[in-house]
Amino acid sequence: MKVSTTCFPSVFETAFGNTENSSKDLLNGLKIKKDETWYLVGNLAKRGGINPGRITNAAPTEEDYEILFKAALLNTADKVQQPIALTMGFPFSTYNVYKTAAEQFLSKRHFLIDYDTQTFNTKGSFKKAMFDIEKYEIIPEIVGGIIGLKKTINEPQLDNFIAISIGFGTIEGGMATGDGLVHRTCFSSHGIRYAVNNLTRELNQKHYLEMKNEHQVDDAFMKGSIFTNRKRIDLREMRKGVLTQYYKEVVSPLMRSYFTDLDFESCEKIYLMGGGAYYKELTDAFQEEFRDFVPVEVAPEPEKLMSIGYLYNSLRISDNKPQRSVGLDLGNSSSIISTFDDEHQPIVNNPIPITL
Repeated sequence: MKVSTTCFPSVFETAFGNTENSSKDLLNGLKIKKDETWYLVGNLAKRGGINPGRITNAAPTEEDYEILFKAALLNTADKVQQPIALTMGFPFSTYNVYKTAAEQFLSKRHFLIDYDTQTFNTKGSFKKAMFDIEKYEIIPEIVGGIIGLKKTINEPQLDNFIAISIGFGTIEGGMATGDGLVHRTCFSSHGIRYAVNNLTRELNQKHYLEMKNEHQVDDAFMKGSIFTNRKRIDLREMRKGVLTQYYKEVVSPLMRSYFTDLDFESCEKIYLMGGGAYYKELTDAFQEEFRDFVPVEVAPEPEKLMSIGYLYNSLRISDNKPQRSVGLDLGNSSSIISTFDDEHQPIVNNPIPITL
């Protein structure tokens, strides 16, 4: 079965003023309502907002979580049948704290979403859509990544490897064997945000950043440049410096603390996952440290693996119903939704939008 993934930035901002005809489609024109307030979400917030952002590692009881969750669900409307089976996850640092709250949130099972199609349709209007969740499960983020890795590289017998997921809010790691996770090796700590905030402190000494928040600086961090006071500032050398420092002060000590020589001896490979795996500065640091005894490899499409792993877990709890399975990774940087794309199975029982 082919997996289809949809992604949008995990940021939002209260909507003010006219937003008609500002996007080409729903994904880029997400505008949803919570209580009595309308919010721009994702790319529309980045383009049309002034200070789009979100709380990093937000709890399921906070509005950040609900707004992004509903925006993500809306993007499954024409891709799955209802009721759906849904899997989501949390890093180890918040998993035990948030798992029960997330299950209580999903136990509502019925979610009514108000949204605006005028952002991308000249004949659009305010609409409502109902989504039904039949089964759900919350699993650790690193478990989702390991499942996604095995399914993506199509090696179900892959055993004895270390998985490291480098995200914006957290870095996760653990060793997987044929019997499952070795919990002694599992850790969760500061993600790329650590380096982004250090870069912000350095920039603030010489430049006026126009009150950009950490998500906006993160975008510049990824691009390698920032535009401020009508000047483009090259960030590549500074980025290299803060990422090198991040690896030395955060990542390398974690690897030394949680993995023994015996672990490395039995380990076949270290796989790097998450959006942070795209930074060559980090991958080079991993390869430099482990080149003499363990191969290091960046997983294919590393940022999607958690969502894909959640999808396959949903397939399991749905009693093998691919057209009702959804994997949702509400990341701190991006929200990624995975579904199965089967052209031979027409989608039916979609939520029927109700025009107000």
